[in-house]
Amino acid sequence: MRQERDDRPWAPSVLAALLVLAVLAGWWCVAGKMRQFREASDRGEATAAAELDRRAGDYAEAVIAAGAGTSDDRLRTLAAEQGMDVWEIRREPELSLVVQSTEAYGPWPDGLLQLCHRLDFRALGAPDAGSDLVRLPSCPTPPTP
Repeated sequence: MRQERDDRPWAPSVLAALLVLAVLAGWWCVAGKMRQFREASDRGEATAAAELDRRAGDYAEAVIAAGAGTSDDRLRTLAAEQGMDVWEIRREPELSLVVQSTEAYGPWPDGLLQLCHRLDFRALGAPDAGSDLVRLPSCPTPPTP
């Protein structure tokens, strides 16, 4: 008695092996895309942080150019021109500001990086005026309007 092999369905073990291979291939593709997304997000976050640091530095230069005795409203206007918000103004012993800014980064969906910087100014209005820029580890409580 001879059986014809062409008419028989595939054995269940062959079908199970194909299913396992398909699942593994799918997982490998998804893992690769997730890794690419994470790497792009990390690069985007670093670029966004550098941009926010640059903005804070530009703002410090604008405040130094404005000189001593600059009003709080003018400080806020200068910050808005740089895409920043002033969260804190202290004038004793020297002018010290806490500013906040945000920058979108990464592939879709975009992340949003929020950084706060403290700017401590010295000798405003003098030729040797300068500032120290410090990125804060976290933003303080936002000001109340």
